[in-house]
Amino acid sequence: MIAIMKKNKLVLNIRSVLLNDWDPVGIGDNPNLSDEYDGYIGSIINILKQKPTIEEIVGFLGEIEKTELGINNVDVKYLCNVATKLQKIGETIIADR
Repeated sequence: MIAIMKKNKLVLNIRSVLLNDWDPVGIGDNPNLSDEYDGYIGSIINILKQKPTIEEIVGFLGEIEKTELGINNVDVKYLCNVATKLQKIGETIIADR
């Protein structure tokens, strides 16, 4: 039960960063689209388990923006802030092992 609660919290924390900090397609506060980036959460969790560098997380997010979302002008500085938040969430994964 506790493991499920921790996983749910982890998913919600990552979702929050993706919606509130990353949000490359501008979903904003639209509650009907709150699950728009959920398809990336599993991959992000797997990456975070590997204790990635900020640059590795930035590369992953940038690749999503380019190849899946069609965004040509990826803002690496902006992605560094998002990656830092995700990396901190990843530290909780490592701590819970």
